[in-house]
Amino acid sequence: MDRELKLWIDGQTIESQTPDSAPASASVTAEAQAVQQSVDADLQAIHGRFQAERSVSPAELASTLRAWTRSHLQNEDIVQVGMLAARARAEFSVLVTIGIGGSDLSARVFHDSFNHPYHNLVSPEERGGAPEVYFTGDTFDPRKLTGLIEMLKARNRLQKTLFNVISKSGTTTETMATLMVIREVLGDANWQRQVLVTTGLTDESVLFRMHAECPFYGETLLPVPEGVGGRFSAFSPVGLFFLAMTAGKDETPETRIRSAVEGVQQAHEDFFSEREYQDKIAYQLARWIHLAGEVQGSKPASKNTIVFYNYADNSCLGEWFVQLCTESIQERGTGPNVINAKGPTSNHSILNGIIAGPRDKIVLFIHWEDLSPDLVLPTDTGMDEKLVDIEGLSMTHMQTASYRGTALDFSQNSVPNATLVLPKRDVQSVCRLMRTLMDTIAVKGRLQGLHLDNKGRNELTYLQDGVEGYKQNFRSFAKVCRE
Repeated sequence: MDRELKLWIDGQTIESQTPDSAPASASVTAEAQAVQQSVDADLQAIHGRFQAERSVSPAELASTLRAWTRSHLQNEDIVQVGMLAARARAEFSVLVTIGIGGSDLSARVFHDSFNHPYHNLVSPEERGGAPEVYFTGDTFDPRKLTGLIEMLKARNRLQKTLFNVISKSGTTTETMATLMVIREVLGDANWQRQVLVTTGLTDESVLFRMHAECPFYGETLLPVPEGVGGRFSAFSPVGLFFLAMTAGKDETPETRIRSAVEGVQQAHEDFFSEREYQDKIAYQLARWIHLAGEVQGSKPASKNTIVFYNYADNSCLGEWFVQLCTESIQERGTGPNVINAKGPTSNHSILNGIIAGPRDKIVLFIHWEDLSPDLVLPTDTGMDEKLVDIEGLSMTHMQTASYRGTALDFSQNSVPNATLVLPKRDVQSVCRLMRTLMDTIAVKGRLQGLHLDNKGRNELTYLQDGVEGYKQNFRSFAKVCRE
């Protein structure tokens, strides 16, 4: 099977869509052509600047918050993750991830994409020795946290549970509030023994300072590396520890990590190869998104919403992309919104709005050529003559037919759509996809000029100053509640 990631735009591969080879359409106005030429000139310059990063030192990359581009090359961190995961799997039967946003979304993607859909209900043997998995620390609503604690106690699992708390600053309020509750439940005497910490390795982190006074599990800390923001941290210990801990049948923590690194490396080589930007998926996808948001010629309005249409029965990938895109490139009043959708489920909820509603949307499909394991519908069911047409078909083929029919419908109704085609829903392919999308957002941020006129600070693509207001207001109201 072809292991390459492919991009189709309106049914064509990127090779057939380069500016030099694409025929001029009579419907494309001179103004629209001028916009496209300007964007292509910007992309050429952006490509040159990113290519120059190949010789940049790790310290310089960290200073610009682009150290995430080399997370897969940090062998010391990767080895540490594998060793800790192997040890923890032998000592604990439950893993609870405590985090919010970039601290837990990648783990949720990995769980949703690779683990058994009823992971916690099958036996440890069927899970390949992987622990049960739960998530918390992403809200102040006490219902699920209370239920989690009650369940672990009732099943005598509490003492066999490892809590991985993830916060670079060690001050993330939702996360630390949950840790406070867990500490009280475990008891002051031994609670650190069951808490693994992933944080920044500086005195600025509260968790780092706590560890210095009394070490957490493994007498070590997993790092959130300098120069790696939360939404770009999937391939640092933030995401890799979970991936290693939940390795299933015919896998080990090491083989799972290796598959992830291979997928990221493929995307990395594609982005930094000597090829021209026109032949690189991240650049062409960023170009397509950017041009859709530009008002060109007689177009009544720009397309300011991306519908992320994952054609599979898992939604966390879309949730991860919502954060990656909107927190990174919605700055200075520009940048698209993202709607998380999945096919064909969303065909029965939002498709009518895409076709018949405001023409402010573009659709990015994620299409999987292999959704293994497959199922084949029986034949000669005698249920009804209207159902005969689907008898004997595999569900993967029906999923593909549904995707193709939906994409064609959008094209026929002038809804711009592109498709990222993956050979298989496995660790290597998904990690390659995620890294490609990260690179796409990096290019899109440069197209928006988010690296310019920033008063000497880091690139706006990697910051999130907009969240500071809610944090300050929260603390003010929390203080009032105490009084």
